[in-house]
Amino acid sequence: MTVNVYWTRSNPGFQDLAMIGFGPDAMMSAMRLLEPVPLLKHMNYQEFFGPVVSKCPAIVDDLKNIYVIKSPVNLKLHIGRNSIKVENQEMNFTKAFVGESQGKFGIHQLGMGYLFFSEKSLIATQLPAYYESNSFVDNTFSISASFDIGQWFRPSAKPAFIFKPGIAELDIKEGDPLIYIKFNTTEKVKLIEFDDVEFKQLQERSPEWVCSNLKKQSMASISLEKCYEYFKQYKMRQRILKLIKNNIV
Repeated sequence: MTVNVYWTRSNPGFQDLAMIGFGPDAMMSAMRLLEPVPLLKHMNYQEFFGPVVSKCPAIVDDLKNIYVIKSPVNLKLHIGRNSIKVENQEMNFTKAFVGESQGKFGIHQLGMGYLFFSEKSLIATQLPAYYESNSFVDNTFSISASFDIGQWFRPSAKPAFIFKPGIAELDIKEGDPLIYIKFNTTEKVKLIEFDDVEFKQLQERSPEWVCSNLKKQSMASISLEKCYEYFKQYKMRQRILKLIKNNIV
């Protein structure tokens, strides 16, 4: 059996950046965002694990349906106690891409991401890139998250992280693995790309906008279970699939 997972690139547009005080020079072309790569194609697991461990199904089967999300740009940061200096990007772009520090320990979320949607219930989990070694992986704590991409419509695979204490430099190279996205199913996953232009034209009627702004009228956090209830009663899956299938790349 095969599960179709539809995906599109989801990085801030002009309106999104304007809302947080940035101009067009902070925008990144969608062409920079690389297609998610299956982990089994990205790594030589036989070489990585060796002749004995690479035959262990508990390990190898866990690699299936994991995709690698890679950096679209080069970005070198020099991190001081009260400041961050940039070496190879414009500061305006860097501020928009790295994001504002949030919370007690300074959580950042990169201004890039991917949106995945499934025809049926399917939990997707954002994970640290735990088989990698590069400046981002070695010097940050990546934050994991999961939700049902058949019952919710928000960008996922959007790297969120905290700088590890005491680091002085973060040197991200284009193509560096940043995080993994895992589809929690034993079935084979088939990724199908769609264009989100028609979605964006819907503005406040866009499924992404509707889902993103559901919590605005609630002071307390809304559980995922309650979000899924709203999603179902609005017949959101049918609306989304109709749009997606008209915009397959």
